[in-house]
Amino acid sequence: MSAASLFSFPRFWKGLAPNARGAAWILLGALSLVFMHTVSKALGKRYDPLQMALFRCFISMLLVFPLAAQGGSSGLRTRYLKMHLGRSLFGLASSVTAFYAVSRLPLADFTTMSFTLPLFITLLAALTLGERGTWQRWLATLIGFAGVVVTARPGGDFQPAALVALSSAFFGGCVIMVVKKTPITESAWVMLLYSNAISCALMLLPALSVWRMPGGIDLLLLALIGVFGMISQVTFIFGMREGDASALAPFDYMRLVYAAVIGWVLFAEIPDQWSLLGSAIIIGSTFYIGRHENRLVREKEAIPL
Repeated sequence: MSAASLFSFPRFWKGLAPNARGAAWILLGALSLVFMHTVSKALGKRYDPLQMALFRCFISMLLVFPLAAQGGSSGLRTRYLKMHLGRSLFGLASSVTAFYAVSRLPLADFTTMSFTLPLFITLLAALTLGERGTWQRWLATLIGFAGVVVTARPGGDFQPAALVALSSAFFGGCVIMVVKKTPITESAWVMLLYSNAISCALMLLPALSVWRMPGGIDLLLLALIGVFGMISQVTFIFGMREGDASALAPFDYMRLVYAAVIGWVLFAEIPDQWSLLGSAIIIGSTFYIGRHENRLVREKEAIPL
């Protein structure tokens, strides 16, 4: 690439439509998340999920601190420690269960299970926020969970780790519920900093109890878990700020394509017919939920006061 083309890239980027810029961020974030799970899968037979979770939150904390500290010491203060504590507990539970499940499931199957997050959000929103939802959303949620049953191998080859992967999505939904209840005045960078710092404090002793001293290459790979995890979070924030959520949501499904290709190349994993059918059902139901909710929001905004 020539120097002239490098200098012209900012102009090219600004010339793109907002949804195009948002899609680029989402695609990058999806790839980063799959990379994180790929590394954790490769290390899963040598290191405990507790140790990997500690590395993720510690590296993420180091990376986000300069961004959160841009406003000086006053910008680092928060009045929502309880919210950050709740986010940290649920986030740790989601990370630990994810690292355990991905080391025991094919990468594509684990990724498919992670797409149940919107389904759990439907249930949790009804229980914690009093959101009853429409019958269409509840029907799509039931169909989505039917896809989970299909992916879990109805022929009898059931994998218990699939339940752990589902619990990771459930805890991820709990994180979203905490974020929804956190006032919008709280900076996203401050939220990430506090949640990762609290997670480090909570995870230190459990991780030390199963600690295995990593060598040079493994140390780098453990650090990459935190780097890729942080990139996936930041790119998602940037993507949602750039474009329309309903237009960008389908691009996140590229995670399944990334996972299938990487799983085949690195781990010789080939999805069977149940995995493909279950993936289609889960992705179809969550895609419908996103489009349906976005239509309801637009209809509500169009109603004159």
